[in-house]
Amino acid sequence: MPSNKKQVSVPWELNIGEDNYLKEPWILKKGKEFITIETDNNNKGNFFLQKNDEKRLSLSALQIKLTYHQLIDFGYKLQKTKRKKTKNKAITDESI
Repeated sequence: MPSNKKQVSVPWELNIGEDNYLKEPWILKKGKEFITIETDNNNKGNFFLQKNDEKRLSLSALQIKLTYHQLIDFGYKLQKTKRKKTKNKAITDESI
């Protein structure tokens, strides 16, 4: 029987320019706990998962996708990266 839940896309499957695109590392937060997800550059298709400052786990693409959805179900929220504020310089006309 198909699930009625809307499937949330995982951030590493999004492309630049899409609405919820975020660069890695992807950080899921719940209270004071945080979980970091990064791609494994040495082993393509695998990911690293680390809770707070504990040991990093290496997971396959399927495992990390299922884990991501479970974390979202448990109340973790994907933290948006903070954009750097640009200071607008006022243009003054001193030549008058």
